[in-house]
Amino acid sequence: MPKADGSWLGPFRARYAAWWPQAEPLIRQHRYQEAFKTYAFPTFDATPWTPPGRPLDRARVALVTSAAIYRPGADKPFDIEDPEGDLSFRRIPADTDPASLDLRHGHIPEAIAREDMNTVFPLWRLHEFRREGVVGAVAPTHYSFLGYNPRAADVAEHLAPAIAALMKAEGVDVALIVPV
Repeated sequence: MPKADGSWLGPFRARYAAWWPQAEPLIRQHRYQEAFKTYAFPTFDATPWTPPGRPLDRARVALVTSAAIYRPGADKPFDIEDPEGDLSFRRIPADTDPASLDLRHGHIPEAIAREDMNTVFPLWRLHEFRREGVVGAVAPTHYSFLGYNPRAADVAEHLAPAIAALMKAEGVDVALIVPV
């Protein structure tokens, strides 16, 4: 079974460093399509896969969304002005009232997501699955980050491992990734 490794990080960083000087002015002008035509998207020959350690109906499940959800009054909104993105994340407790959440992404239709947060952060559906016995438990904490992060190497080296370590500490068996 293939495992993830960091062999792509150095080559990606070199391609990113070559791309960024011409992309930055375009990004600052919000000309994203033009800027990302030459972006050095990471590519992989294999997809690492780890089979679940237990059946889903006995697993503790956490959500991870790239929708930049936060709790107003409790969390700082994501920085959507940084042309290289915001590499921070927010912890969302499982008992959070959906009406108390907001998002600050800047690269998705935010109004649509606000109409039904389950489209980008299906925590309440996950609670339904728990009540129906589809999943064993809902993790106590879920995570949100800003999906616009062109620094893919930093996401892989810093953001993702930080979230994974927190989930591991809470005994999470399965992470449901919700990309936007």
